[in-house]
Amino acid sequence: MKRERLEYLWDAVRPYLVYNILFIAIRAVLSGILESLFFTLSQEEAAVSLLWSEVSEIAIVGIASAGSAIPLMRSGQQAILILRRRSEQAWITKRKDSRLLMAILPIGTLSLSVLLNLLLADSGSASAVPVSAAAMPAAAAVYGLLTPFIEELVYRGIVWYRLRKGFSPLQAALLSSILFGAAHAQIRQGIYAFIMGLIFALSYELTRRFEVPFLLHCTCNLTVLAVSSAGFWELFQTPAWTVFFLTASLAVFVYWGMRIAQTKYRL
Repeated sequence: MKRERLEYLWDAVRPYLVYNILFIAIRAVLSGILESLFFTLSQEEAAVSLLWSEVSEIAIVGIASAGSAIPLMRSGQQAILILRRRSEQAWITKRKDSRLLMAILPIGTLSLSVLLNLLLADSGSASAVPVSAAAMPAAAAVYGLLTPFIEELVYRGIVWYRLRKGFSPLQAALLSSILFGAAHAQIRQGIYAFIMGLIFALSYELTRRFEVPFLLHCTCNLTVLAVSSAGFWELFQTPAWTVFFLTASLAVFVYWGMRIAQTKYRL
């Protein structure tokens, strides 16, 4: 049994390693090319080009993310389609209050996302990359849409799916979230990614529909990005707002937990 679990674990870790090694390599190559272009420019040209360097960095992240996922795209698509065919057997479909549960899930997830950013960050946001107004459209496309899709494909579509074959729902969610958090360079970002990864993984477990964690991920990223760009974090960094987001997230997830407990945690 232990050997089988190790095999399932390695089967899940392999795509994780492939994606992250390729991402680091592609990003390093493209960043090197960008730096060499700036190095050869005159001072006047460089001053103008620096206005576009931020957009270039965002584009590099997008290209590296998409390029790294290409070898995994087919297996991810297959896994997503398999679960979609089984979505009628999902836990959420057996609940009479399924519409209410799905309606409040984004509220709780978004409240938790903002709360974690407030608690983990010294100033500003723990998860958002500082972005200027001029670069917002590119940032929204990459950080708000593209990378959430790629990360959900890799970490929930493939890694979590393969772990689920040999582990319980909670174990698979924890292990996939640990890998998700470890992929983020900074400790605070890693903690944020781990906790949010748990929510995304469990939402996928309970609904078996890929669009649920994907849309939750997009909503959190876009909201945090917008709040950071608008400079609203200082407004939210008060005890009253902290209590508000804590209460909202607790209310939603306690309600979900009570409903799951009614089925004796059989997912």
